[in-house]
Amino acid sequence: MIFIFGVNDGNVEEKQTNRTETCQRCGNTSRWIAAKQSMKASLFFIPVFPIKTKYYYYCSICRDGYEITKEDYERMI
Repeated sequence: MIFIFGVNDGNVEEKQTNRTETCQRCGNTSRWIAAKQSMKASLFFIPVFPIKTKYYYYCSICRDGYEITKEDYERMI
């Protein structure tokens, strides 16, 4: 019996926040985006269960930003 097992990046859920910040990289002032990315295990190319979730906060113009905690993400949205 052959099993095809793997990991995919999953989907990225983006939500625009109400916070306006100035980007260090591009210098634009805009509303930033809080994003949630779930990495999932797959069996026969079908996502089965989540392995790891990362949260990001970044500029909506140049996409430069940083990783944040789950608590920070939930507070922002």
